[in-house]
Amino acid sequence: MKIQFSYISGGAHPLVGETLYWQPKVVEGEGSARYDRYMCGALGAIAQTVEDCSRILEFIEEIKKGNVDKIETGGNDVTLKISKFGVQVDIEINDQWVGQPEGMFLLNEWERVLIGWREFIKMPRSLDTVFEVEL
Repeated sequence: MKIQFSYISGGAHPLVGETLYWQPKVVEGEGSARYDRYMCGALGAIAQTVEDCSRILEFIEEIKKGNVDKIETGGNDVTLKISKFGVQVDIEINDQWVGQPEGMFLLNEWERVLIGWREFIKMPRSLDTVFEVEL
């Protein structure tokens, strides 16, 4: 599975000029719809800054060390339920996307994606900026 982070143009804004929006998407691998919806779709809601990424990565580390059994976090209608069993992603704007088996991912998958996302956020905002993560 390969996930690519890039920007797409949101058009010209009269005060700030060209606006760019994040575009995390699966570019290679089976089960892409599941990863696009529950992982890529959640990133912009739960990890908008480097600090957000680092905080969630710390939560994953605490779970892996066995210091905590379960941590619930999230934002903008997305909840992450992190436990030793993995990360359950619930997208609360649609009841059919809450508590679904398709929303469960391995801790290591979320860890790799968040590390990559954090690096991407640090890069210059440009249509030429691209960062890929292999799961």
